[in-house]
Amino acid sequence: MEESLYKSRLEKNIGLYSWFKIFTKRVYLPIITIQLVNVGNVTVHQLAIIASVTAIIQLLLQVPTGYVADVWGNKRAIVLGAATSTVSPLFYILMPNFVGGLLAAIFFFGGYSFQSGAIESFIHDTLITLGKEGEYTKVMGRAQSYGLIGNIILISLVPATYAINHNLPFLLGFVSLVIMLWIALNFTYPERKTETKPKNPFVATRNIVTIQNIAIFIFAGAMVGVMNRAPEYRELLFQDLGINVTYFGVLLALGSIAGAIMGWFVHLLDKLKSNTFYFIDFIFISVCLVVTGITRNPLIVVAGFTLFAAYSRVRLIIVQAKLLHNLEHAYKATLLSALNLFSGLADIIAISVLAIFISSKGYSKGYLSFGVTVFIVGFVLWAIVFLASRYNDRKETEPIGTNS
Repeated sequence: MEESLYKSRLEKNIGLYSWFKIFTKRVYLPIITIQLVNVGNVTVHQLAIIASVTAIIQLLLQVPTGYVADVWGNKRAIVLGAATSTVSPLFYILMPNFVGGLLAAIFFFGGYSFQSGAIESFIHDTLITLGKEGEYTKVMGRAQSYGLIGNIILISLVPATYAINHNLPFLLGFVSLVIMLWIALNFTYPERKTETKPKNPFVATRNIVTIQNIAIFIFAGAMVGVMNRAPEYRELLFQDLGINVTYFGVLLALGSIAGAIMGWFVHLLDKLKSNTFYFIDFIFISVCLVVTGITRNPLIVVAGFTLFAAYSRVRLIIVQAKLLHNLEHAYKATLLSALNLFSGLADIIAISVLAIFISSKGYSKGYLSFGVTVFIVGFVLWAIVFLASRYNDRKETEPIGTNS
């Protein structure tokens, strides 16, 4: 009876996770740069500094926070991360300037570092306990879809309240993050198996830092960095194209709608061979960026960002699934955090390169140049992954004891 009740509560985690995904989003996201630039007189250069400093902090926290989740438990990591992120939107109200924007980003992404890796590991552990480990991509994709549908409503309505009062979107964002914290406290966390507990961070590092993983980390991390930072000047580009700020929330919601649709079918991508998936991956990302900069037509630019945003919602599910498949369960959060470590490095490079292009060429040509750069770099990194995988395949099929 108790076992049945326990598994029933674990089943509810999947539904709760959909709600959790709704409220983890910054529902005030389209208004952040507008608030900082228009109210706090923050410059484009200062926005780049905020993004770079934030990326460095995430970089420093990634593996340690993943190890915290593996050793102390996903529950503590998720709750601590949610509590830390909750206060972040208040800085945009109380200090809508460079310092306030920096602190807001530090608190939000610092908290996100504790959740990143831990939340995916938590869902994976839940599915293992329920005997559904093979359904990871399907469950995550569909939970993401349901979460995005709810987020569409918030991301459409909350930024529109900027017209009533420029602080109101951030107050509503604070309420949203409080709800996220409440949900984190109400998850049913799977019982931990003491025999799989990592002994120390050096053991965890040796288990995840392999040649094969590093090759994938560099490629996948680079693409994550691009996807994280490419939208940094999106709203300013929209404004430059003459799009009214009150529509920004609706335009961002289009990405969530498309992402919700992609999420329902994302598990199909898991059937592709890794190299095939990664090739399609960088091609799609770079083409979307080129589209946003190659024309001044608002409809085409919005379409490019919509597809870009939609894909960003689901691509990590596939990457994570491929990594988790061959990993010792004790190091799951550490592995996913290690992937985010590489993404953090790419964040710094991506925002720096994009800022240089924007500052020297303007918004449209800046995004065009950035897209072309992503294509070139993506192809080179994919080629390295491809060659490394071919080398590993030959090494694995080579007879033991064969001498040259």
